Amino acid sequence: MRLSEKYDVPAELELLYDFVNSLDRRRYVENGVAHAGSDEIDTPRRLEAWMRERGLLQRGGHVDAGDHRAALELRQALRDFLLNPPEDRPQAREAARHLTAASRKFPLMLAVADKGAVELVPVPGSNALGRVLGQMIGLAEMGRLARLKTCASDECHWIFFDRSKPANRHWCSSSICGNRQKTRAYRVRQRRAS
Repeated sequence: MRLSEKYDVPAELELLYDFVNSLDRRRYVENGVAHAGSDEIDTPRRLEAWMRERGLLQRGGHVDAGDHRAALELRQALRDFLLNPPEDRPQAREAARHLTAASRKFPLMLAVADKGAVELVPVPGSNALGRVLGQMIGLAEMGRLARLKTCASDECHWIFFDRSKPANRHWCSSSICGNRQKTRAYRVRQRRAS
């Protein structure tokens, strides 16, 4: 099951969500079991399979070492940018420069469908991962990019879509990451008080 399906994210950001979370650096213990992180695209072959599963690679198409490197750079640049809380992103100049540089390898063009729908799509012959950037631009245009956040838990850093009405969530899950953080803060306060 794709992450975007498991976490029921809006269709307009499924690819972006799956791409940035293809790197799972979460490290926590739940019910006595340590979570093992993973990287779904850590090799060119795995990236190829990931892209093929999402219709981003034509039959017979392959991912070479340069394409793989560019994909990893793009993913890291997106994660670095999204690590900043939405209100701090305008001042995150280094992360913005890094994302701008990484995106140059994924050129987009305007496409108008027969029924008049307009979207940004990868330039013919370029890497189809440009669709990730097209979704990010679409979110920004809808005023919803600020809802794409990084979990504030030091053990998590999962990228999540904040569905709350006021868009003020800090954790991907209040019952898991939020509860862990609140419990730690409580214990620190109790130690200081004693």
